[in-house]
Amino acid sequence: MLTLLKGSELKERYVVHDVIGTGGYASVWKASDKQLNRDVALKRLLKQGFAPAPDLAALLDEAQKNARLVHTNIVQIYDIIEVDDEHLIVMEYVDGQSLNELLREKARKSELFPLDRSISTLREILAGVAFAHSKNLCHRDLSPMNILVTSSGIPKIADFGIARVLESRTTPAATPATGTQGGTGNPNFMSPEQARGEPADFSSDLFMVGIIGYSLLTGRHPFAHSSGLFSIVELLRDPDYVPDTPRPQSSLTGSQQRLFREYVAVVMRLLHRERAGRFASAQEAIAAIEAVTPSLDCPACGERVPEHHKFCGYCGATLQTSQVAPSTGLPQAVLDMSPEDLVEQGYRLGLIQKWDAAMELYRLAMQKDPNLQKAYRNLGYALNRIGEYEDALNVLSDGLKVASPQLQHQASLYHERAYANANLKHYPEALTDIQKALSRQPDSPKSLYLRARINLYRGDIDAARSDAHQVLRFVPDHSGAIRLLDELR
Repeated sequence: MLTLLKGSELKERYVVHDVIGTGGYASVWKASDKQLNRDVALKRLLKQGFAPAPDLAALLDEAQKNARLVHTNIVQIYDIIEVDDEHLIVMEYVDGQSLNELLREKARKSELFPLDRSISTLREILAGVAFAHSKNLCHRDLSPMNILVTSSGIPKIADFGIARVLESRTTPAATPATGTQGGTGNPNFMSPEQARGEPADFSSDLFMVGIIGYSLLTGRHPFAHSSGLFSIVELLRDPDYVPDTPRPQSSLTGSQQRLFREYVAVVMRLLHRERAGRFASAQEAIAAIEAVTPSLDCPACGERVPEHHKFCGYCGATLQTSQVAPSTGLPQAVLDMSPEDLVEQGYRLGLIQKWDAAMELYRLAMQKDPNLQKAYRNLGYALNRIGEYEDALNVLSDGLKVASPQLQHQASLYHERAYANANLKHYPEALTDIQKALSRQPDSPKSLYLRARINLYRGDIDAARSDAHQVLRFVPDHSGAIRLLDELR
């Protein structure tokens, strides 16, 4: 029988340190990987507990499937090892706390997270969920306990132990023979359909994210009745119970109260009792969050600028904010457009987040003119926005092969490729790309901020702090840089 002790070594590679925690079907230990010189977490599957012994093979099979989930907001699985007839999952070590612990700390002090941090956390959780769903993986157990937050404030989705691969967006995950809540690991965070004993699907994950979002904005569970006379599970099952719509605090400014109400509307839609009332996808929910404070790309310098601005605050260019109706096909008039006009039409579709239609136009422009670098950049940008990072890498790399004297387009291509690499945890490549972008546009707040985030992901706190300060030199009220510095205090 395997005995884990502090200082013991496994496979002549992993040095065991301390136990981090023990759950229903596994215990987790911190360890060091001597070969790659990094900290890791070792999850030891228990022979007794939540998962009956016959399910061991299924758990290992799921771990192998989950190993393909490489995303900044997902705890990565590195390997599965067998020692003394026992299996351990080697995972990314997260130096931080669970979101549940952070929420409890705030509750004890009767405090709430700042609005921008709550929304940033919710958006990043949705980004991780969207990526998992793009790989047809349904988590089924999303809760604050399964969201780990790094010491620098980055949320990471953990514990895909009961996740299932769905064949399509409409295929529910099969309910295990044991249990009656559609496979959920925590009955207080299940969706209404799971509470009815139905299988979970991608929409069920969105409902669970809605509970997390409500908790972030209000500090309380949406189905925790103020009287204390009803259990959360009871109200989840009650088809007539609807959570109260949160109201903004009086201490918020008028504009902050408006933002709060609009963000609440997004969360309440995630919490709709019926699947049809929720967002169609996590990506659609992200788009709704971003639409609360819509922005667009400056056509001259590429910086993100609030949509209501008439001029770019970075380069002074006039902004074109007129919108067009989405195209339902490619009529002859569109097919006859020049490549430059196709890119411009695609850009306008991107303003209203009609990404599929925009990408169709960008691809047509590339067919007509394989050397139109802006088409590659815009297509890569659109792919990044919908979470298709591998495809974005390929398109942007092709665009960088096109000879062009325009440093602005080259910088933008490198920036977007750095963004894709960072989301895929290719941090050395991301850092190289963003350095190349900054060598072409040294004073770009957008690229300086992305470099700050990349350094944050790499664990280089001093470099991240320095980059954030540089951003504030150009944009003193840059909310992302201010929040990053606040989290690094």
